[in-house]
Amino acid sequence: MSPRRGAGRGPPGRRLAGRISALDTACPPAGADAAPLAGRRMPDIALTATGTEALRLYELLPHGRFVLLDLAGDPEIRQSVAAAWGKRVTALSVTEHESRTDLDGVREILVRPDGHVAWATRGTDVRTRRPERVRALTSWAGRPAGD
Repeated sequence: MSPRRGAGRGPPGRRLAGRISALDTACPPAGADAAPLAGRRMPDIALTATGTEALRLYELLPHGRFVLLDLAGDPEIRQSVAAAWGKRVTALSVTEHESRTDLDGVREILVRPDGHVAWATRGTDVRTRRPERVRALTSWAGRPAGD
């Protein structure tokens, strides 16, 4: 892990706190085509998902599972992910979330149990996103059940 790009900016107290807590560290992205968010610490955004009350992302992390956030409204995501990776991944169809410029255009985000982004996509075509999602989930959370 290395310090996040831009870690030298901002108030000295924030930089020091980030280094001491390791919250400003980022893992190198897995490949050249990785999303800019990959490897960075996911911010603790407020969100509302289908079937839930308002919550914060970090409330989902203590369970030791990956969290897949669907920000684009793919109606099949919860069922397909639950069937294949049910005990390893929590999938949420997000209906509202805290606005952040680094999340503009992001359609799906896979957050590791340690709070870092494993994978993210801005792809707008759901037919393209689904195979990308399966590859990311298989890479990070293991083979789907039944394979």
